Amino acid sequence: MNIPYLPLQQLNARFTQADQQSFTDVQQSGRYIGGDKVLLFEERFAQYCGVKHTVSTGNGLDALTIILLADKQLGNLPENAKVLVPAHTYIATFLSIINAGMQPVPVDVTDMLLTVENLRSQTLKVDAIIAVDLYGKLVGDDVYAFAKAEQKPIYCDSAQSHGAQNSVGIRSGAIARASAFSFYPTKNLGALGDGGALTTMDDNLAAMARKMANYGRSSQFENDVKGVNSRLDPLQAAFLINRMPLLDEDNKRRIQIAKSYFEKIRHDHVVLPKAAFLSHNAMHVFPVFVNDRAHFQNYLAEKGIGTNVHYPVPAHQQKAFKELNDLSFPQTEYLHRTEVSLPCHPLLTEKEVLFIVDCINNY
Repeated sequence: MNIPYLPLQQLNARFTQADQQSFTDVQQSGRYIGGDKVLLFEERFAQYCGVKHTVSTGNGLDALTIILLADKQLGNLPENAKVLVPAHTYIATFLSIINAGMQPVPVDVTDMLLTVENLRSQTLKVDAIIAVDLYGKLVGDDVYAFAKAEQKPIYCDSAQSHGAQNSVGIRSGAIARASAFSFYPTKNLGALGDGGALTTMDDNLAAMARKMANYGRSSQFENDVKGVNSRLDPLQAAFLINRMPLLDEDNKRRIQIAKSYFEKIRHDHVVLPKAAFLSHNAMHVFPVFVNDRAHFQNYLAEKGIGTNVHYPVPAHQQKAFKELNDLSFPQTEYLHRTEVSLPCHPLLTEKEVLFIVDCINNY
């Protein structure tokens, strides 16, 4: 049996006819930057997330960077702000802080995500917090409540949690002061190229973010602030519009697959997430943890099962962050050393899921 980790071509084939029509529409419109498609996507994504504003950007890293730049410009963050960030995240979260001229203050995680316990000793030392919904699992509501009580602005890297809902049904994108999304092709809601967006309920933050993303312009030839150039093009916006109606259904299937893994995988050397992982999760990644990762991945590859790793080297151990290399975050380092991502996409059949389970149980 041949089971790829993520068959992007087949996933996108579901939208071929709509995408071809979208290409024709955009080509014939004569408007290749901004325009109706971008505005329509922003409107629909804001409505979907339950927020007042979506500001589209060129990618997810830009979205998070622009959030920080905009709040600094508004006076809500100081120059060289210290921003708490979980060490267990993709390097883009760290880069957004650096690119905004700020300082990342990494902390270890409990289990897999940021918790109140990780925050307690650091809140007096930082100016803001970035939560990360890694693997698609939402950071707990208590983290946001704690940040509010401590009067610290809290933002969210929601690049993997499109569509997830918290304990009271609020979607990812509407929980933090502002949230950043990536529409990289592998995401649950992915384009056919790069793309990103930020969401917020705050009028001033949205307006400043939109200005920052467009060179800091207030009009065609007037610039109020030092901005950047980060835009979602109308073709990618149109592709995202085509995919939005299937997002909830796709996420539901991902969760069904994750439940099957959780209920059926039984192996002393393959550690599963805790049961709570199944709740409030878009299930972008289903992780298991294996001490001999290379051997485990090779074994599954021999069975025709594709896997992935999220991520082999944590940000604080990257050469790019030499100033952080001496720090130690044991839980984060364990996760990055042992994590293996199993196939968990909406086209997986029950037969394929059972085959994967059987292979793992016989590892």
